[in-house]
Amino acid sequence: MRARQLRGALILAIVTPALACARHRQPSGGASMVYHVATARITNNNFLDVNVYAARAGSRQRLGMVTGQNTQVFELPRQLIDARGLTIFIDVIGSSQSYETELIALAPGQQVDLVVQQRLAMSHYSVVDP
Repeated sequence: MRARQLRGALILAIVTPALACARHRQPSGGASMVYHVATARITNNNFLDVNVYAARAGSRQRLGMVTGQNTQVFELPRQLIDARGLTIFIDVIGSSQSYETELIALAPGQQVDLVVQQRLAMSHYSVVDP
């Protein structure tokens, strides 16, 4: 009986680390899953806070809020990343002003860098490969 318990414990001691290592392997090619996510980096140079939305075909999805004089990075929903493109909509809290980008074609792994200025008409964006 004792030999059976010892053998079971020995097998468990050998198999457990092997399973743990197998579960935490990197994807082939050393690529991380983080690079397959598209993001929006919003830099708010305005003193007022802003709500950030991603929009496509007239439908908006709220990404979050960026407080005045701060930067926030948002993960863009996968269903919005395709050849048809999307727009980023900025709604200034406490004001009737808003800003919307042109249609942006974005691929997985790319990032939209959007800078919200005090004068919203001076706001600008670019698409980068981080």
